[in-house]
Amino acid sequence: MNESYNVIVIGGGPAGMIAAGRAGELGKTVLLLERNNVLGVKLRITGNGRCNVTNMTDLERFEEYYSDNPKFLHNTFNKFFNNDLRQLLQKYGSKTKIENNSRVFPVTDKAGDIIKALQLYLNRPKVIIKCRMLVTELEISSGRIRGVKTQQGDFFQAEKVIIATGGKSYPRLGSNGSGHQWAKNSGHALVQCRPGLTGIEIKETWIKKMQGVSINTQISLYARGKRKKKMQGDIVFSHYGISGPAAFDMSMYIDSTDAVLHFDIIPEYTQEQAIKQLDALVNKSPKAKCSNISLGNVSKKLMCVCLGIAGISEDKVLGLLSKKEKRNLINTLKSVQLTVRRLRPLEEAMVTRGGVSTKQINPKNMESKLVKGLYFCGEVIDIAGLTGGFNLQAAFSTGYIAGESSALEIV
Repeated sequence: MNESYNVIVIGGGPAGMIAAGRAGELGKTVLLLERNNVLGVKLRITGNGRCNVTNMTDLERFEEYYSDNPKFLHNTFNKFFNNDLRQLLQKYGSKTKIENNSRVFPVTDKAGDIIKALQLYLNRPKVIIKCRMLVTELEISSGRIRGVKTQQGDFFQAEKVIIATGGKSYPRLGSNGSGHQWAKNSGHALVQCRPGLTGIEIKETWIKKMQGVSINTQISLYARGKRKKKMQGDIVFSHYGISGPAAFDMSMYIDSTDAVLHFDIIPEYTQEQAIKQLDALVNKSPKAKCSNISLGNVSKKLMCVCLGIAGISEDKVLGLLSKKEKRNLINTLKSVQLTVRRLRPLEEAMVTRGGVSTKQINPKNMESKLVKGLYFCGEVIDIAGLTGGFNLQAAFSTGYIAGESSALEIV
């Protein structure tokens, strides 16, 4: 089959859907190719099925939430940002709401309603959607894109092609890195793919005793003896180490094998305030066991672990604690040290770090600097953000700009 279109979009995720929708909105003939049976497969499971579509943090601070190449997104966010996305979704039937930490969700708490809105945005006579279509090759000649070939033997011709195939995380949902391979084959540099927003494996064995326990803590990441990042949030202890929002976010900054994490599990107290609190507990209940020490929100199980690290028996009575032991315990609570073994594998990660180098993509329109008419958007690019809706906003913004630019640049 040979067919001709103005724009071809490869990938039916958030970036691909909004790119195809925008090009179609501008009156161009568009072909959207998706390898899965339906569009938005990965989008459907984000946020535990609730779909945290964006974040209402101000533009001036938005770039702070990206670990990789935040400046690349500045122009894109100036053109299409969080309020623009919310208005578009509402226009097509999906109202949104703002929750804690400025996160935005559909009012129905159903990711499927975001997909329905995007499908309505795509519902135009000139936009053709073909699912179960596996693209195998880009057709490029004389430095220009000419079209794409599929496993089914089709050749679809277009002067503009947008790659929105995602990264390598969640390969079972179709993100297999094919877009990276096409980029490489066409001369583009790739930044090594690695897991982002994933669990952190820890060397210390006592971590297994804490499995299932959740705490709010202040985390500092040290690499080569220097503090690299500091943040506060919730973590969950697991059989392999730590997970939860703060652990996932911290994983975005771990690139070396000598990384060490320091946890302040009583961040609400300064060192001296914590000592005074402990002294007050000793004076109130001198015969109580150390295992019953209650400071902040530290659970009994975690307190017992910290006592062990500080070299104090959990059966020792409070009245017999020396000044040195008290100081050791508070020092431990203010800086529990965990040694990073590695990150959980890319297959388990929420996002992919790495991808097509931003140095070879024009940030104003998402077009390749090497191949005329070839565009990239979404997670296939070397951009990655923290939890809270930042990655989806990057996908929607880069997709919208790619769709708009590809359409407007067609004569």
